[in-house]
Amino acid sequence: MVAAQAFSPVDRTVQEDPYPFYQELRRGPAATYLPEDDLWVVPRFRHVWDVARSPESYSSKGLRAFAAGAATARGGPRPDLRALDSKLARSLIASDPPDHVRLRRLVARPFTPRSIATLEPRARQICDGLVDQLLAAGGRGDADLVTQLAIPFPVLVIAEALGIPPERREDFKRWSDALVGQLDGEGDPSTVVADIKEMTAYFYEAVAERTVAPRDDLISWIVTSSAENGEPLQPRDLVAFCTLLLVAGNETTTNLIGNLYQAFFDHPGQLERVDRLADLAPVVEEILRYDTSIQGILRLANHDLDLDGTEIPTDAVVLILFGSANRDESRWPDADHFDVDRAPQDHLGFGSGIHLCLGAHLARLEVRTVLDTLRRRLRCIQPSGPAVRTHSIILRGFTSMPVAVEAR
Repeated sequence: MVAAQAFSPVDRTVQEDPYPFYQELRRGPAATYLPEDDLWVVPRFRHVWDVARSPESYSSKGLRAFAAGAATARGGPRPDLRALDSKLARSLIASDPPDHVRLRRLVARPFTPRSIATLEPRARQICDGLVDQLLAAGGRGDADLVTQLAIPFPVLVIAEALGIPPERREDFKRWSDALVGQLDGEGDPSTVVADIKEMTAYFYEAVAERTVAPRDDLISWIVTSSAENGEPLQPRDLVAFCTLLLVAGNETTTNLIGNLYQAFFDHPGQLERVDRLADLAPVVEEILRYDTSIQGILRLANHDLDLDGTEIPTDAVVLILFGSANRDESRWPDADHFDVDRAPQDHLGFGSGIHLCLGAHLARLEVRTVLDTLRRRLRCIQPSGPAVRTHSIILRGFTSMPVAVEAR
């Protein structure tokens, strides 16, 4: 048993396993104020659902406010994150209507189910090649599911979609880590700033090249689509989209893959049940519910608000907890149990409302591809050492997961 007041999204103990803390929070009011973090947290499904679908009251500027240092962490003020704030300022995830509606309309088409389905053959080829390497590493006794598959796979897929040479994949991951790490106050500030400047320069160059000579890739599509619709985006807006796609295009899938296999390891028998399933989609939906890679998102109160009897003041930074909402016992019986046959509906693994994850179909395709490839090619996969969790207020996943693997 833990106390609800012990919860802090920046606490490493909480980040290792937030679910007992979430359970206690759900026994309290609709929103709980954390004075030492200067945050309001919303833990229950119906309230998270309402907040996520009320952009007129809960602004996406909460993410920018937090990044700019409006929220404090236990032990003192958060680091100066103004450099990151400038990257978020024009981002889809940090904008409100009407800007959000316009921006999303311009980039939504490549992320429809039909468009994403065209990536599947190449995604399977990439996955098979990485599994070859995973099995070779297994023969040496140093296989790692995260570093050798979960990390490079979505990076290679999104790199190809964006038209970026695959040899830059290590740069992609380094840049993504810098962005995520800066949000959480991690890493050496000078190194992080240098990485972000390098990334920004790269994307500005890529946008300039596609503006002059479009190619058959996602960056070119966004450039030409905005122009053809009479709403040409400025280079800084296009770079903001590239930045968002870089992070969202690999962090979500990487973390979901790690979380999925940890759930299998923690629930003996569930992986064997997957072998008999013709449709793997429900398995992906269950991991999105059970241990989603995006644990929450920040919002800013546009005015004084009443959330089911809890008064939230104007300009309060609000953290809505998708991870907690997805374990709400009033929504799903036995919510703390991972069950591949559950087939959950209306979970919040990808958020909800106007900010429903743009790359949700791509992430689902990638996780299904990994799951299907591993069950087809492996006779056995099991942990061979302690896995290492990421530490983030928003993301939940692993940086390393040693495994023993045996080919069929």
